[in-house]
Amino acid sequence: MVAAAIVLGLALAFCFGTSDYLSKGLVGKVGSYRATVYTLATSGALVAVPSLFLGEARRTTYADGAILGVIACSTFAAFAFMYRGYQRGNLSVVSPVVNSFPIFSVGFSVLVLGVRISGGVLLALTGVILGVLLVSTDMSVLGSARRTLTPGVPEALAASVLFAVALTSLGDGYSRMGYLLPPISARAGGALVGLLAGAASGQDLRPFRGPPLVRLLAMAALEAAGLFAFGLASFYSSGLAALPITTTLAGMGAVFTVGFALLLLKERVMLNHAVGIAVIVTSVAALLYLTA
Repeated sequence: MVAAAIVLGLALAFCFGTSDYLSKGLVGKVGSYRATVYTLATSGALVAVPSLFLGEARRTTYADGAILGVIACSTFAAFAFMYRGYQRGNLSVVSPVVNSFPIFSVGFSVLVLGVRISGGVLLALTGVILGVLLVSTDMSVLGSARRTLTPGVPEALAASVLFAVALTSLGDGYSRMGYLLPPISARAGGALVGLLAGAASGQDLRPFRGPPLVRLLAMAALEAAGLFAFGLASFYSSGLAALPITTTLAGMGAVFTVGFALLLLKERVMLNHAVGIAVIVTSVAALLYLTA
């Protein structure tokens, strides 16, 4: 059961990390809001196919409906903040902050569910916090009157918290309702939330074509595959017991995103950013080991 959760978690990290890399080019062309709505809508259509085969229709309670609502709203908001962060900053800096959500997932478990953690886990969480502080600081302006956070990092921190809420709620939804409704709510429901909010706030929601559409389809396929892996891990690996392992591994998606950004986009980072990235990735890996 644990081995399955680890393998599927690594597949999830690759899919989400590669999708994040591709999103940099998309948000630059169509904007972060349109990228969010169309990525969720397209991946939602792809997610619906395996959901119909693996899922089983059942009557839902008011509590189930509330969980589905939390999944949809938090997923949309997390993607919107993440893509906005990618639009404003470097992938190699923003992605590790976004993917530090395991610290918040564990925090929710401790504060909400009353789960106890060991000293080693606490040390790993402290490492993530230190890494976030390092990548959040622009050292070039520390000695001047103008002090600012690294571009994209505030949005990345918001996305990290929201992804922790979304994935924790999604895992709970799988354990309660099976495979049919939770993934559809995460993607199609999230797209619907974005569509309604965008229409109300006057966002540009026009469809697009050409190279951006090709990139969108690739991202949607990766997002759907990652969500499929997460569902299998949650549904077939002792339900919520696999959740800490799978969500922590999902945070390793930053390894793929940062690697692509440094190798293919030729991004350059400051020394403290590089150290912070290494600290975050190492701390998340340690958290995986300690929670497994």
